[in-house]
Amino acid sequence: MSTSLDALAVRDQELQSVRAPAWRRGFANLLNNEHRLWWGTHKWLVHLLLWLVVLNGLSLLIGLADTYDATNPDPLYDTLVQVFFQVGALATAVGVVITAQGAIVGEKQLGTAAWILSKPVARGAFVLAKFVAYAGSFLALAIVLPGAIFYGESLLLTGRVPAVAPFLAGIGIMALHTLFYLALTLMLGTLFTSRGPVSGLALGAIFAGSLLINLVPPAVLLALPWSLSASAAGLVLGTELPASWPVPVLATALWTGLFLGVALWRFGREEF
Repeated sequence: MSTSLDALAVRDQELQSVRAPAWRRGFANLLNNEHRLWWGTHKWLVHLLLWLVVLNGLSLLIGLADTYDATNPDPLYDTLVQVFFQVGALATAVGVVITAQGAIVGEKQLGTAAWILSKPVARGAFVLAKFVAYAGSFLALAIVLPGAIFYGESLLLTGRVPAVAPFLAGIGIMALHTLFYLALTLMLGTLFTSRGPVSGLALGAIFAGSLLINLVPPAVLLALPWSLSASAAGLVLGTELPASWPVPVLATALWTGLFLGVALWRFGREEF
């Protein structure tokens, strides 16, 4: 009899009722699973090494070049900051699109999305878990850690470091730029059933910004994220920026929220 009571006590300890609003039912379990895919495998290490090579490796190569006057490190310092934030923003945007292009489409093609949603899991929680896991993991590995190392590289190569507040602001803008393309990619994943349109449209938006930034009317440019990398570099370098530079930052944040909203709405109406 005591053995049965002990077994019931253990069962009651292991199985606990979890109450959550309907819109995020199952979110914690889905998020834990997404984190295991990032941090429980070698995926995190591959990404970390990749971004250290792409961002910090490029800065190191430029810093070790013989084309700069060692007695005047200012031009080198300016170049390193511009490369890290402007080239880095482009690289991380491309990277997050390539990484997340199959996050939802792949689940739909394999049938795992239908299987997961046959459980007591909210559809909104499925999309939000993807966004939170990819955002946190990718930003940590592709922006925060390389940014911290770049701070040390700047000191080593030029004897100068950016002021902390502007540097953190630049990192924040770079992160927002990346989140915009992550949200866009996830939204496209709910609208299409194959990776081609998802990656094609998202990458097209990135490279259109590189090619058309000088052709787009300034008023239109304020609503797009294409000038964010230049604003981030300008903040860190302390250069004078247009008075309207916060407008694209706010617009990008609003677009990111809109993309997530559309993704939640469309996935909620997906037929499996």
